[in-house]
Amino acid sequence: MIDLEERLACLRGVGIFAATPDQVLLEVAAVLCPVAVEAGQTIFNKGDAGDSLYIIVEGRVGVFDGQLLLNHLNRGAVFGEMAVLDAQPRSASVTAIVPTRLHRLDQGDFRRLLSRRFEVTEGVIAVLCQRLRGTNSDRAEDFEYLRQVAMITSAAQDLEVCKFRSEALDEVTQRTDALGQLARVFQQMAREVQAREEALKQQVRDLRIEIDQALQARQVSEIVGSDYFIKLQQQARSLRRAMNTEHVDRAAADSAPPEDGAQR
Repeated sequence: MIDLEERLACLRGVGIFAATPDQVLLEVAAVLCPVAVEAGQTIFNKGDAGDSLYIIVEGRVGVFDGQLLLNHLNRGAVFGEMAVLDAQPRSASVTAIVPTRLHRLDQGDFRRLLSRRFEVTEGVIAVLCQRLRGTNSDRAEDFEYLRQVAMITSAAQDLEVCKFRSEALDEVTQRTDALGQLARVFQQMAREVQAREEALKQQVRDLRIEIDQALQARQVSEIVGSDYFIKLQQQARSLRRAMNTEHVDRAAADSAPPEDGAQR
């Protein structure tokens, strides 16, 4: 009796049996098979034929994809439940983490139950509908996530060609997950990069001015020191002297007294 009550309690926690009356659950409980596994023992491997579901009575299992741990499942959890609906290969491996007791429901027993009890069929339909809604929701969230990842990628490309606009990532920075944190860090980094680039450009402009001034001074020095310029200076001095001499002579001539007989 204790074992039967335990099986009923386990079944009430399974989604596909949530709306199933106890009299029907008694039929399900009657075909459950107890399974005991030791720590480290594999219950099934990825790729195995799916032909049963398992309910954890006591213990803990790990869900793996190769060496990658996907999830931990504890008492009351159900795994492999989709295998009672179709015989597709297992999508992951499950291994006991500690000594674990399970109840197994085989696909054949479950399908025979479906053919006799419409309540169980309704439960299955309800669970599948919930999963479909969840899948659609997940797909929408995945699309939005990927769209915002693309925004960060585009921002990185814009930064590379000096076209980055900080406000382009404002939407992504509002997220509270790792992607939002990445966007905030990238945005701050990009602002610092832009500030350094602008400072560098200003330094280049200042240096160009200094170079232009130095070049101009050097060119002037080269011109002033050239033989041609020196000759021009000499010619200019000679011309000034000649003009000064002519001016003095003209002034002296103008100030000299007139000669006798010059007056009338």
